[in-house]
Amino acid sequence: MIRVDENFLSGGENCAAWLYLPDGPGPHPCIVFVHGIGAVRQVRVRAYAERFTGAGYAVFAFDYRHWGASEGAPRFVCDIRGQHADIHAAIDHVRGLSAIDSRRIVLFGTSFGGGHAVTVGAARPDLAAVIAQCAVIDGLAAAVKAPPLLALRWIFAGLVDQIRAALGGGSHYIKLAGEPGALALMTAPGAEAGYRAMIDGPSPWRNLIAARFILWIPFYRPIRHAARLTPRLLMVVTNKDEICPPRIMAKAARLAPKGEAVHFDCGHFDIYFGVFFDRATEAMLAFLAATPAAAETDA
Repeated sequence: MIRVDENFLSGGENCAAWLYLPDGPGPHPCIVFVHGIGAVRQVRVRAYAERFTGAGYAVFAFDYRHWGASEGAPRFVCDIRGQHADIHAAIDHVRGLSAIDSRRIVLFGTSFGGGHAVTVGAARPDLAAVIAQCAVIDGLAAAVKAPPLLALRWIFAGLVDQIRAALGGGSHYIKLAGEPGALALMTAPGAEAGYRAMIDGPSPWRNLIAARFILWIPFYRPIRHAARLTPRLLMVVTNKDEICPPRIMAKAARLAPKGEAVHFDCGHFDIYFGVFFDRATEAMLAFLAATPAAAETDA
């Protein structure tokens, strides 16, 4: 496996990316890796790249604008529509690479990126397949799980950040992940430790997110796009997920015309490590082995 530095433009700003290539001549099928909230390329991407390149797939991973090594100010802002634009731009960039088979591009999203994969995938008939793992597929269903006091603290922090942004002030940040009782976006037991365990070496990752994002979570419902998916869909469902309701993930697979699901009895962060990581990636590779190339399209 070799890693090549790549860059592409989205909204007139530069996005930093890595292209992992398998051994042997191309063009290669390619998996575009779409990460979760606040994650950057140094967060567990290499483990997936090693697994997928070992099976002959290239992997393209990038930092969203406002995060990591990509441009965009203010920093640590999760702009949902902007991230969708980044993903579209990444796919378009990959389609133009000589090392990549443009008819065998797969969009793989995990956590919040899983919702992005379904949403963007519904608009991309040029994709061969979409994989969504432990996916935030319905923001409303995820938001209502929050304890009432935490929800009130979220809303207050989000309003403060939104008002400061409207007045031209600096962002109001909260922790991305924290233990139960903390003012953080993710407060499930072990969330912060699980997130930190995924960081691979030196990284620009910081445990911060601009709080305005919280106000938009209930309105982000990728499940509404599942029925319009043209590519095949594999939902990797984490049955004991503390963040994303597993029944909603399974429902998305049923709604997709070519959808299927695999279930694992583990939590949200467990799927990234050990036996569950092994089994999940094996299931993905089996799914991809049975996936034909996409039809030629002008998308």
